[in-house]
Amino acid sequence: MNLPLSKDTRDYFGDDKNRLLKISNIGLLFNKYFYCWQANWQNNEEHNKVFRKDIEGLISKQKGNNYIQHLTMRQKAAIGSLQSSGLQVLSFEATTDSRLIIGLGGTSVIETGMTLHPLYGFPYLPGSGLKGLARAYAETAVEPKPSGDELLEVFGSDHKDPQKAVLDNRQGNVFFMDALPTQFPKLELDIMNPHYGEYYRGEKPPADYLNPVPVTFLAITAGQKFSFALYSRDEKLLAKAKEWLVGGLSDLGAGGKTNVGYGYFKDVQSTTSDFDRGQVAVLLQTATEKDDSLTARVKLIKNPKTFTDFLISIKDDEIERLISISFKGMEPFINIGLLGTLESSEVSEEIKKIIAQKMLEICKEPDKKYAEKLKKYQQLQTIAGVDKP
Repeated sequence: MNLPLSKDTRDYFGDDKNRLLKISNIGLLFNKYFYCWQANWQNNEEHNKVFRKDIEGLISKQKGNNYIQHLTMRQKAAIGSLQSSGLQVLSFEATTDSRLIIGLGGTSVIETGMTLHPLYGFPYLPGSGLKGLARAYAETAVEPKPSGDELLEVFGSDHKDPQKAVLDNRQGNVFFMDALPTQFPKLELDIMNPHYGEYYRGEKPPADYLNPVPVTFLAITAGQKFSFALYSRDEKLLAKAKEWLVGGLSDLGAGGKTNVGYGYFKDVQSTTSDFDRGQVAVLLQTATEKDDSLTARVKLIKNPKTFTDFLISIKDDEIERLISISFKGMEPFINIGLLGTLESSEVSEEIKKIIAQKMLEICKEPDKKYAEKLKKYQQLQTIAGVDKP
C-alpha cells in the first residue's frame, strides 16, 4: 500500500488497508488517503474503481452513526436563534428522483470527484450551489421573467468582474443553508463511457474504430431524502426564493449530468420552521449525556472483569453511539488478550462484532513468528466480520 504521507503516518497504517478504512472521516479518506498508488505514483481506472468500491461499502456502514442527527439538531438550534432575532425561515424536505452527483468535476486524484462534508464526510448540497440553482430557474423558467432589481433583491450582485462588483456590490436578502441528508445517503457505482478519448487527447481523428474506455464514478442513489432551509427578513422574497429553489430541484436538477436525467428531486414536503429552542437544547443535552456516559464507562476498563462489566452494561439504545466511539488511548487495557472474554460474554452478536471492530482499530497485526497471537488476531477479525487479505 503506497501512501503520499509522512513516514510516521505510513508506518502507522502499514500495509493493512482495513486499518486505513477505519478512518471516521470518509471525506478525508476520499480526498487525501488514496491508497492505490503504484510504485511510480501512477494509477489507472482499474485501481480507481477498487478505491471507489471501497468508499461505497464504507458509506453503506455509516447508517448507525449519529453525526447527521447531531448536526441536524445544531442546525435547528441555529434556526431557532435566527427566528428569535426576527428572521423568517422556510424549510422543506425532498427526495432524489434519480441518481445525484455533486462535485463530479472537482479536483481528485481519481479523476471523478464528489462533494463530501469537510467535517463529517457525508455527501451534501452546499448552500452556494442551491442559490445558483434557484437563480438559474428564476432566469430561465419563470414567466413572466423576474426583473433585474427583483433578482438583485433576492440574490444580490451577480457581477463576475471584480471591478464592476465594487461599483454595484450588493448583498442578497435571502440566505440558503446547506442541504443535509436525513441519514447517511446510499451510494452506488455508476459508469460513463467516453468513446473518443484518443481524439480528445489529440492523438487520432474521431472514428468508429476507437475503443471506448469506461470510467466509474460514485453517485447518490434515488430515494434519498435531504432537508433544505432558507431564511430572510423579507417574507415575500423568502417565499419567492423557496418557490424558485423547489422549481430548480424539480425541473432543472442539481449537480452534474442533469441533461441526461441526474439530480432531480420529488416529493417536496414543507416542514415546520417554528423550532422550539428549549426542546432542541434538551435533545442535544440528552445526546451528549449518553455519549459521555458510554465514553466514561470505557475508561473504567482495567482488566477482564471490568471489560465484561462494560460489555453487559451496553443498552440497546446505545448501540448506535457505540459505533462512533474509539478505544484509542486504552491500548494498555484493551488488547487481543481479551479475545476469550469477548467470545464468552453473554451479549448479542451485534455488540460483539462492533467491539471486535473497535479492538482491531488499536491492535496491530502480530508478526508471523508469534503464531498464537496471530491466531487470536485472526479470530478477532472473524468476529468483526473483516475480510482477511
